[in-house]
Amino acid sequence: MTSPQAARASADGDSSRVHSILTAYLQSKAVFTALGLGVFEALEERPRTLAELARGLELEERPARALLVALKGLDLVRTENGTYRNSDEASRYLVAGRPEYMGGFAAHQNTHFGHFSRLDEAVRTNTSLNQRVLKQGYRDQGAAAGEGREGTGRLIQAMRVSSRLQAGKLAAAAPLAGVRRVVDLGCGSGDYSIALATHHPELKVTALDYPAVTDLARANVREAGLADRIEVRPADIMEDPWPETDAVLLSHVLDGYGPERAAHLVKRIHAHLPDGGLLLVHSHMPALATGLFPSMFGLILLVNTEEGEVRDVDEIRAWVEDAGFRETGTRTVSLLSGLLTATK
Repeated sequence: MTSPQAARASADGDSSRVHSILTAYLQSKAVFTALGLGVFEALEERPRTLAELARGLELEERPARALLVALKGLDLVRTENGTYRNSDEASRYLVAGRPEYMGGFAAHQNTHFGHFSRLDEAVRTNTSLNQRVLKQGYRDQGAAAGEGREGTGRLIQAMRVSSRLQAGKLAAAAPLAGVRRVVDLGCGSGDYSIALATHHPELKVTALDYPAVTDLARANVREAGLADRIEVRPADIMEDPWPETDAVLLSHVLDGYGPERAAHLVKRIHAHLPDGGLLLVHSHMPALATGLFPSMFGLILLVNTEEGEVRDVDEIRAWVEDAGFRETGTRTVSLLSGLLTATK
């Protein structure tokens, strides 16, 4: 899909679009730096002049000015009468303590930034740089090599930010009329289970993932007030038994595995579901998603996994039909995702 900006650049016949692509890293790194320094919290407390902000953050004025100019260009900071203040967007998403704060997601992406300085190595060698997901699954319950449980927490927090852009839309798009029980395999932060249960009050959901992940998901479910309708259980979704269910949700699960493991999981789901049972596959499908990120996500998988790839509609449909499912359908869910449904 071509953006309006890309269309204009192409019509102008110059290199402006390619120039924007080649310098895009400056935008994210400016925000990562501002978050690390506490710029947005300082400006949320009160508007400040350049001198006041530099003094408060213990910076010299020259680097403070360069950073503020960049943030102003991104429309995250605005100026009036010589003072700087946050835009509404920055106040909502970039100030610590706000309900929709994206600082954890930014920290996770900043970690990716470091890995991506070695992307050429990953491309040349087809080798995961941080070994987060091995051929058989996550190496340490969501943590990359050397991270431990803090790494699991950072991953789940980052997933929550992405999930909020998709979960409500998935719940609205999912054809769950008459369905009473759903198993959410690889539930992650639990936000998709929460959205399904919120949108469909008749549903009971069982959410399964690694023990360290379910500890975090269970807390999110309790916070949402849905512990009576969402049961969170620890499980290896490739090996452990699942409860009886009318439908299975796979949300952003298949991308992490190689084709053999992904196809195995789909076949296992088919064998488990009753006749008429429903499979919901929700993921970054570039053919269905309307944004650019799904096309870029394969590079993250290259750095983080041994065999993961972005799985598009045709590949997923082939696994589903080979497993014996019928009546497949697809639809766009969000900027980041699409949905494939199939019936046993």
